[in-house]
Amino acid sequence: MAVPKAGRADEAGAAATTAMPQREADLIAIMEDARKQLRTGHGASPAQDARMSMQIHVMSYMRQSQAAQDWTGTVKTRGTTPEGDAWISIEIANGVTVSTWQTEVEDLNANSLFKPRSPLFAAAKSAKIGQPVTFSGIILKSVLGKDEDMVQTPQFIARFSALKVGQ
Repeated sequence: MAVPKAGRADEAGAAATTAMPQREADLIAIMEDARKQLRTGHGASPAQDARMSMQIHVMSYMRQSQAAQDWTGTVKTRGTTPEGDAWISIEIANGVTVSTWQTEVEDLNANSLFKPRSPLFAAAKSAKIGQPVTFSGIILKSVLGKDEDMVQTPQFIARFSALKVGQ
């Protein structure tokens, strides 16, 4: 069941009214709950507590399925590696990104980069910053970092199987 997408300031008006898949909404809700816990947390380490709670919820979420099907977002960054592969980072909610790795070294075992002969290479390479996109793929992992960074700007690495750039 798809839920209405909440508008973001950086989205085109039409994209803000598209339906958001339930799994995407559920992942975003986990991130929003962690941010709320960080803001209202008490004790010696609210960032660590919020991050640990978030990671537990994300692990449970990923056990159900790591598939992203027809998710929507906007292109946050994109580029090419020195080897000529394309990479992309898509923001699905304020500060929440689903991305490929950006270097061959990081991507060694993930195979998330778009190879020049792959069907998605042209879409990834030509995408414009701020442009709406719809994508599908498998979420491979979350990027580790400082506790507060992981809560405020969570990053997920995915292997994309579809990428459609909007107008």
